[in-house]
Amino acid sequence: MKIKVFVVGIACLLVLSLAGCYEYRGPYTKGDVKAYLTGRYPDETIHIRYKGLQTWECWFDALPDAVFQVWVGQGGGDPVPMLYSKLVSDEAEVLPAYYLKQYRKEGGSLDAWELYDDTLYTKYTSITDAAQAFKQLSTFYAWVEDKPLGQLVPKGRYHFQPELPWQTYSPQFHSFQDVVVHGLQDDLEAVREALKDSIKKYYAFYQLPCDEFSKTEMEEYAAKTWPWAPKPQVRQGEEILPPELLGGIGLESGVISYGGLYTLLTRLDFDVEGTAEHFTVTGADGHSYEFSYSFWEEKEMDWANNQTITLPVWYHLRDGYPVAIEDETSWMYRGPVIGLKGGWNIDTHNGYFHFYMPFFEITGLRASWDK
Repeated sequence: MKIKVFVVGIACLLVLSLAGCYEYRGPYTKGDVKAYLTGRYPDETIHIRYKGLQTWECWFDALPDAVFQVWVGQGGGDPVPMLYSKLVSDEAEVLPAYYLKQYRKEGGSLDAWELYDDTLYTKYTSITDAAQAFKQLSTFYAWVEDKPLGQLVPKGRYHFQPELPWQTYSPQFHSFQDVVVHGLQDDLEAVREALKDSIKKYYAFYQLPCDEFSKTEMEEYAAKTWPWAPKPQVRQGEEILPPELLGGIGLESGVISYGGLYTLLTRLDFDVEGTAEHFTVTGADGHSYEFSYSFWEEKEMDWANNQTITLPVWYHLRDGYPVAIEDETSWMYRGPVIGLKGGWNIDTHNGYFHFYMPFFEITGLRASWDK
């Protein structure tokens, strides 16, 4: 099967070369393969065995059972889109798989992790969840540390994914996603602190109670993370509010959470009823508002290539009517947050539309990053 695929590949390359957009730089020799691998691993003794059709089987002297392959691949020019041949190899996949298999054979466990391509993944919503994965990976790295080519074992990626949205790398993944990377040479205490910070940032931003950290710890973290100084400047009329009044309220990508708005309104002596998770208030504009993290619904939105995706969209009530931004995939628009700047048209349910700027109308404040 591999021979058939290779022959088809060579035929395609020949067609491309005739079209003038592909340059085949072979035929490659065993000497070329040796130079290629020695350049990547200058301190290792490498064995090379011709397999056929510009393909070679190779192994490191210290790891004779971890046989990998070198073959002719394809590279691309930049900025000219010219394709050309080059040697490629798969030791970065073969050696990690070899060590993972040996580790499990000796009784080691990584069942808290899943391997995708060349990276280990795990999800967590708390330090308790992350503890087992952290212990397993740390033990595995200690086992592999002094072994030949141990630096090729995969890194671990901890994905913190609780309920409310935060940052997304694709709209299909619409929950909070903060990543902590744990590699072989990383300081264990630094990884542990990064895992804690991910949790603290989420709970502090949304002003949610967190069983794993004290109220004092959370307040200290928030004050250090969001000082609101020197920018943005927040004005009440012509007066610039002191950063101390706003410090510790989570500010990310120009937005604060519903809980952050609750804290701000409380500090401004508004008559707020409820908790950071669900509250009502009469805004500076005289309208009544109600916010809750439970106010959301799923909506279909346009996406690339004439596709639609379904995402949760949070809303709040203004004079009893739901207000939400439509057709926005990014969490800082459709999430349970309020932007410090900007606005959009809303139906006032009396035959009129109104350009609505929630932060200004509710708090009476204006924010600026310029002056």
